[in-house]
Amino acid sequence: MALGYSKFAGFLDVRGAKPSYDRAYEYGRGDADIVLLYALYVVRARRFAEARDAIERALALDPLNPRTHRASGLIAYASRRYGDAVAAYRQALQLNPEISNANAFMGNSLMLMNKLPQARAAIASEKSDMFRLTSQAILEHRFGNPAAAQEAYAELVTKLGDAAVYQQAEVMAQFGRTSEAIDLLRRARAVGDAGLTAIATDPMLDPIARDPDFVRLVKELGFA
Repeated sequence: MALGYSKFAGFLDVRGAKPSYDRAYEYGRGDADIVLLYALYVVRARRFAEARDAIERALALDPLNPRTHRASGLIAYASRRYGDAVAAYRQALQLNPEISNANAFMGNSLMLMNKLPQARAAIASEKSDMFRLTSQAILEHRFGNPAAAQEAYAELVTKLGDAAVYQQAEVMAQFGRTSEAIDLLRRARAVGDAGLTAIATDPMLDPIARDPDFVRLVKELGFA
């Protein structure tokens, strides 16, 4: 699992990571942490049915672990099952109110269900600057508040810089600024931003998903 994760997140080697992840799952199906990490890999590789089966196994093995429920939320989110994602993130937060990312991604799911006031409340509760500011910029754009959206985006860039290039690309995609989004994704690749592991299944990139340059980049990264 460590080798697969290093290849995937560290080197953005999608194809090279597959044998290690598959072998880890073969040997480690009794370990909830192994199973949830496998589930996260296969959902990002667009193997949605396998991801759902794996995360259900992880939940059966370790139902009181908030990280398992957070992973379940991410798998549902990447699979465009936003209602299921909200329920999973709520469960994760009930088990650990301090768990990172869960409020932001629950807010994103609510946003994509057009439940904007509830989304705003969830996102405001996120403690991670990276995920809170990204989601706030996108949310305010959807609310029709361009000044607030730009302010959140500017703060994201100022505070996190190259550590959040992928998230900046998400914002630009949602703002409808396709060429800037793709340029940022290319920069993310140049700096080795692990956020790119989500590129093939990220709902926030849906506005640019059919752009030929985006499709080419996804294929170059090794996603089927």
